[in-house]
Amino acid sequence: MSKMRAVLKVLLLMALLVSAQGWDNYWSLPDSYRTHTDKALRNANGKFGGPYHVAYNRLLSSLRITDSSFYIRVRLMVTTCKKDPNKGFGHRDECATQKPSTPWIDCVVCKPKNGAELIDCARQMDVKDRESIRSSCPTPSDYHLGGGSINLEDDGPQYGCLGCV
Repeated sequence: MSKMRAVLKVLLLMALLVSAQGWDNYWSLPDSYRTHTDKALRNANGKFGGPYHVAYNRLLSSLRITDSSFYIRVRLMVTTCKKDPNKGFGHRDECATQKPSTPWIDCVVCKPKNGAELIDCARQMDVKDRESIRSSCPTPSDYHLGGGSINLEDDGPQYGCLGCV
């Protein structure tokens, strides 16, 4: 029982640290977050910015990544750097200045219940118009804790957590 309490305390501490982290530095992201952020960067660079590079700004709240599912929301920006095919569409440290008068870009990368990956990027002001597309993503509030993991569907009692059985 005390071992379980220690594990729960560690999980709580990790959750607090993650929620307190601003994630405004691309290189401070865990690898699993960077993988999905890079997908958003590739998508946004293909759709936005014209001749200008689209770069990482920060993670937005409400993200979940497990072995079988993920939901990540990232804010990107059009920068003053020109796109360079030799450098690709990934993160570029030298491109940290937002181009004046350009909107933020809001991207969601998720795995809907149908199992296909969804990447949707839109100007922040247009996100409300994308609800019909983004609604196929299970939001973090759709997840529930049980048995030390995050599950998408209720499959009965979850063993290993207090009050679950």
